Amino acid sequence: MNRTLPIAALTALLGLPSASAAVLFSDNFDRADDRNIDASLTGIVDVTGSAFAGDDVYTQPWLDPNNAAPTYGVQDATPGNGGGARILSNTLQLAVGSGTSNAFINHNFTDTSLRGGFSVTIDIGSYGGTSNDFGGGFAIGMALSDALNAGDSWNATQKFQDGFPGAQNAVTDVSIASFWMLLRGDNTVIWGTSGNALSDGPVDTGRLGLANVSAKTGTLTAVFSAFTDFNAGTEVGFEVFYDGNSLGTGSFNWASTDANYIGLDARDGTSVTFDNFAIETVPEPSALGLAGLSASMLLRRRR
Repeated sequence: MNRTLPIAALTALLGLPSASAAVLFSDNFDRADDRNIDASLTGIVDVTGSAFAGDDVYTQPWLDPNNAAPTYGVQDATPGNGGGARILSNTLQLAVGSGTSNAFINHNFTDTSLRGGFSVTIDIGSYGGTSNDFGGGFAIGMALSDALNAGDSWNATQKFQDGFPGAQNAVTDVSIASFWMLLRGDNTVIWGTSGNALSDGPVDTGRLGLANVSAKTGTLTAVFSAFTDFNAGTEVGFEVFYDGNSLGTGSFNWASTDANYIGLDARDGTSVTFDNFAIETVPEPSALGLAGLSASMLLRRRR
């Protein structure tokens, strides 16, 4: 079920120019149940030019080997080697069974069309955990070599994000992403950048923000703007949202040059449900005709 309205449609509602606002990639996961998450391209919209084939849309660097190609079997009961993944009831589930799992799109999102700004949206559905050690979210700005070697979302030396602060997570276990955002089981949203973000107390190297929200499920959106290139060190402005409500703004720097792989990450004891994954361009402020017309104003038109 699509609960969100794309940025492109929001600009149309406001009567604003839409040429610079478009879906570049989306996946509503509305396809047959399968432990191979992209056995079919049904539900996927790809305007990246990558010409994805079936079984080629996502790479899953941390996945239970029993669940991996070529057998795509049922995950084992050993958390240390990763959890499973599957399409079930027109949703994506990660961290299935014992252990965590992740997935990233096989496209480097450094497209020229994104230099005016872009957004990432994902719906986080049901999962069992009720503490800040559980939940799911997304990560952007990853180098391919780092993404391919990313591990357990809780305690790997390198992982997509560093927002689960459990006892096994050490200060040497860091995020590889330039930016990440999680919705957790204690009804909190946390977002950060590359480095360490262990604490829910004072801000650590890689933590940019933390907010209490109404539920452990909902829609996460981040809108990125005010950057000129994808060079390491370039500053990127952002605004983050939960269910269309702004949680905060800020900036970060690209961690690597021309490295913008985007993926999903999860931790739970049963599974974390994802839906309506979308990467979209957004209008430049000049296209909106008013620099002060913020992304939050656009997103609030969803309700």
